[in-house]
Formats: sequence, structure tokens, C-alpha cells
Amino acid sequence: MPLTDDQQPIERLSLADMAMRRLRDEIVRGRLAPDEVLTEIALAGRLGVGRGTVRTALFALEADELVVRAPYSNWRVPSLNAQVIWEIYTLREAMEGLAARILAERGEAQPKSLIAAAFARLAPAETGSVDDRVAADLGFHRAIVDATGHRHLIKRYNALSTKMEWLYRWSETHWPARFPLEADHRGLFEGVMHGSPDEAERAVRAHIAPSLAADLEGQHALVAASGAGAEGEFKKSDQA
Repeated sequence: MPLTDDQQPIERLSLADMAMRRLRDEIVRGRLAPDEVLTEIALAGRLGVGRGTVRTALFALEADELVVRAPYSNWRVPSLNAQVIWEIYTLREAMEGLAARILAERGEAQPKSLIAAAFARLAPAETGSVDDRVAADLGFHRAIVDATGHRHLIKRYNALSTKMEWLYRWSETHWPARFPLEADHRGLFEGVMHGSPDEAERAVRAHIAPSLAADLEGQHALVAASGAGAEGEFKKSDQA
């Protein structure tokens, strides 16, 4: 018999774990901006913990590529430029495309019921908060991957998920270009639920391409408005 919420084991977190989660949330929600320099002293004061605890948390976040470290210097939040956006989307496309193909090849009903349940949460989230939209949108995509039961794929997709949320929230704040959640995901839903392996994989690509284009356009406009140079901007020729 499954445990109820009040019967679930209490999650025991170390001070470093709590500091890591707090810093991850600060980065993902944009309160620590891309390229912002992070010092252990300042973060220790911000979090009310010691520098050693902060350092442990930063090393954990470095493994998730949410902070980068300059040798013999400070830490900083990674850049979020057009190249990074393109890399996040293309890696996501590859992983979700594989997941969609696996599900279509198997054709099993039970895993797909998880996807149907996640799809049903999209419409109610449309009029909700940004948190509601993010949870429903990324939750639907995660359901496609989780339904495969492919442990290595799920593990690597989870590692990418935080960066996907980081980009999602940043774009909502700086260049909002909202797509209606249910309508935008229906083609992907139908492709995964009823398409052949090739059709399911194409549905992933067809879904991701407009979002990638919108975010690249938004990032370009943000850079132009700020008067910043084109450093780090992605060029199609870079694919060659």
C-alpha cells in the first residue's frame, strides 16, 4: 500500500544541501543573473552559513553546470547567450526525440497514460502563475522521457532539466512569447501517443523548432536593446 503524504519519510538535508538548493533556486529564478560574479563571502552572508558550506554547495552546482569557476578566482553564473540556448534546445530535442521513438516502438498503453495525465494538466495551467506554467509545460516533456523507463536517459535528462527551467524562466521575464500550452503541445501529444516511431520523433522536432526560434529572436533583441556586443552569439555557420 502506498504511503500517504503524512507517512512519507522525512527528507534529511545537510546544511550544504540546503544551501545548494537555495542557490540553485536563486539562479534558476534569475535572482542571480547570468554572468554575475559570485564570491563565497557574499554568498555566506546572503545565506547565513559559513564559507565552507557555500564552497561545498558551489562545487555541487558546478557539477550541474549552474555555476562556473575561474581558476584561482571567483565563481560566476554561466552565460546565457544564443549559443547556450541553441545547445540546450538541440540536446533536449535529441533526448526527447529518442524517448518519443522508444515509446512509439513499444506501443504500450500504461506508460502513455502518464503522458495523457501530464497533457491534461496543461490547459488548467494556462491561466495560472509562471510557476504553474513552468511546472505543467516541463512536466509534460519530462513525462515523455520518464515513461520510457530508460534509466540512463532519464538521469541525463534530469541533469538538463534545471537548465531548461533556467532558460524558460529567463525568457518569460525578458522576452515573453507565450504559446497556448495545450494547443502548442497537441501535435507532440498526438505524435507520441499515436504516431509511428518516425512520426513521433518528427513531432518532437516540430514542437521544439518554434520555441528555439522564438528564444533566439528574443535573446538577439535583448542583446541589441542593451547595446552589448555580439560576443557569444550563435551563428548558423557554427553548425558546419
